[in-house]
Amino acid sequence: MPQRLLTFPAEQLGTFVSEAWSAFRGASLYREVPPLELRLGLLGQAVLDRTFKLATSLAVGVPLPAQVRGMFEEAAEMRAFFEEMGWIDDPAAYHRTPPPVDDFELTDEAIWAGVRRWRYQELSFESEFEPHVGEPGREAWMSNEKNGRVAAYILEHEGPPRPWIVGVHGFAMGTPLISSMGFPLKMLHETLGLNVALPVMPLHASRSSSRFSGGDVLDANYVQMIHLFSQGTWDTRRILSWIRARGGEQIGLYGISMGGYISSLVAGMEDDLEAVVTSIPMVDFPTAAQDNMPWIMRRYDDEFEMDWEIVRAISHVVSPLTFHPRLPKNRRFIFAGIADRVVRPDQPRALWRHWGEPEIEWFSGGHVLGVFEKSLEPFLEGALRRSGLVHE
Repeated sequence: MPQRLLTFPAEQLGTFVSEAWSAFRGASLYREVPPLELRLGLLGQAVLDRTFKLATSLAVGVPLPAQVRGMFEEAAEMRAFFEEMGWIDDPAAYHRTPPPVDDFELTDEAIWAGVRRWRYQELSFESEFEPHVGEPGREAWMSNEKNGRVAAYILEHEGPPRPWIVGVHGFAMGTPLISSMGFPLKMLHETLGLNVALPVMPLHASRSSSRFSGGDVLDANYVQMIHLFSQGTWDTRRILSWIRARGGEQIGLYGISMGGYISSLVAGMEDDLEAVVTSIPMVDFPTAAQDNMPWIMRRYDDEFEMDWEIVRAISHVVSPLTFHPRLPKNRRFIFAGIADRVVRPDQPRALWRHWGEPEIEWFSGGHVLGVFEKSLEPFLEGALRRSGLVHE
């Protein structure tokens, strides 16, 4: 195996174009997903998605088989605990209603994004999230002190209360610079006149102990991912309560990739959201984990002894496909990439079906550049106007 590890990057690079090409052949296999026209730019986006997957794998390395087996053993303990508590049959009982934010800090900040200097406020408060007593991984999760402090970037207009949009970022995002680039702030804050809140998700940006935002997420630690989705949902709901206490009566959610996952969960727990828009959303974590697993682990899966049914069982309590949104279908919107090789088209399609086939916009592109996809802006603006969050 060590020799294979040394040749891993070169072997993977040699398959990029063929795997990217399969995106175009595979897209036509998905019912209800528009076909792609083969263009060099689209092929390049598919290759970029594959490069991103390889780069993230190389950044953290490949865990030893004994480590992976230990993680699956802990996941099996979590499944047994969930079954004992009845949460597999009643996933909603796993989630608790977070308390309001009574103690917080709000400081003035600014950042240069290109030629634009954005002034914003940084909101921070203690998350107060804890895994359940007796839940596997509880002590390890709570030992990360940086993760216990929630941060959010706030752009708020002066004067009377206005509607709010809460932008929930994806993997490797969450810093002020990337957030200012990944969310269309000029359109949301200035053109549409919305107040904007951009919370930092668990294990990202200021909450990460890794050398880059979200690096902790790349460990093959499936118990940790359950806590991430649970705390991400908890923290986002606390942001909503902070906005309501500030006088915000109309609130929408806009989630990107992993943020689409968390936004979909929140939409199944909050009663008074005006709109939820998910962009290139991941909604099936076990499948995404398998799709993005390092090549060496797929090649030697018998040695790593991976049991994905265990991961699927524990993921059920934090799955967007388990909870039904509490807002009407005409206020649910999905934006997805046909050539996406990180979150394949069957994932947004699954959400679309689960949500009762609401409005969905497919764009001819991949995942990495999909974060900055300009064709999203007219769709997003139209969705927010049609939902009633933005008044004419």
